[in-house]
Amino acid sequence: MFVLNFLLITIGSSSVFAQEENKLEIDCERKKDIRNKEYNEQVMEDIFSSFGHKYEEIIDQSMYLTMIDLMKYTVLTGKQVKQLESLKDHVSGEAIGEKRIYFFHGDPNTAYIFYKEKSSNNIVIHLKREENKWIILDKQVKKGKKIKYIQEKCEDDYFMKRMFHNLYPE
Repeated sequence: MFVLNFLLITIGSSSVFAQEENKLEIDCERKKDIRNKEYNEQVMEDIFSSFGHKYEEIIDQSMYLTMIDLMKYTVLTGKQVKQLESLKDHVSGEAIGEKRIYFFHGDPNTAYIFYKEKSSNNIVIHLKREENKWIILDKQVKKGKKIKYIQEKCEDDYFMKRMFHNLYPE
């Protein structure tokens, strides 16, 4: 009887622990999403200010897409469109934060890609839409600020827990 009670308590505790752990992971993911959004906004503010624009004004008169948006469109349509594939080529590659393709005043034939290089230089590429691709009209580079990326404490905790688990598996 003692062994049965002990097993039931152990199983019950493990279940409660697993639920709590899952809740903490979900909370950590939420915190990371908020941090990433804020970080990307800080990066974009720096980029736009280095080119003499106010980020808030740009947001009001434009729309933007990211690589993920382009990939979603490809998945949803189930086909590859040459113009979108051309845009993907222009936004692929490394950047600090995310690369964004901006369309101003609803003009679908002109786009600008804004991003920050690993060196903290800010880049804007002016693109023009042609029949099956986008071509570069101009590229400008300005010195940008270093934007600090701060990890959430829960990310550190999760990393340490994984390390411990890998070193001492149950």
